[in-house]
Amino acid sequence: MKFLSSQLAYLAGRREMSGNLRALIRYFVFLAGLVTVFAVGFHLIMVHFEHQEHSWVTGFYWTLVVMTTLGFGDITFATDVGRIFSMVVLLSGVVFLLVMLPFLFVRLFYAP
Repeated sequence: MKFLSSQLAYLAGRREMSGNLRALIRYFVFLAGLVTVFAVGFHLIMVHFEHQEHSWVTGFYWTLVVMTTLGFGDITFATDVGRIFSMVVLLSGVVFLLVMLPFLFVRLFYAP
């Protein structure tokens, strides 16, 4: 099994692969920003509509659980606003994690 550092050095050393690696890094930065926006939205809805207080870790946890479609169900919304927000997070998770991420890996690293 190859070491991760040697694989990254190989990818960064080749011109066409370094562009692919930059595109993947931009995707992950965008994804991290999206998760952060959803975690903030979780807190705002919980405070203003659900009248509950949760930690920031809980907000990120809920966002990642919903986006990855695990859906543990330990933190749920009771209002329609929260449920609509949950559907938006779920659908964006399906698109960005279950469709785009594998497509990017295939397009950028497997196919070339």
